[in-house]
Amino acid sequence: FEINPLLNTLDDMAERTQTIGGIFDYDQKAERLVEVNRESEDPAIWDNPEKAQTLGKERAALQEVIDTIDKLSQGIEDVRAWVTLAQ
Repeated sequence: FEINPLLNTLDDMAERTQTIGGIFDYDQKAERLVEVNRESEDPAIWDNPEKAQTLGKERAALQEVIDTIDKLSQGIEDVRAWVTLAQ
């Protein structure tokens, strides 16, 4: 069983995942998520339910993009680890 082609495919997938992160502005979304979480922790936010709802929706959308890209990256690294152990 030849491992190198599989490792090359995993490298390609990792590069594509980084490209996807760039396309979806992963870094900016991660920074914005920190800001949104900080804003949401302010008890005064509940004085304006509409703003609280908007922040909640934004947080959910940001979290979904970040989680998806993180899961892709982690999955690739997990497979790489298993392949390396199988050598």
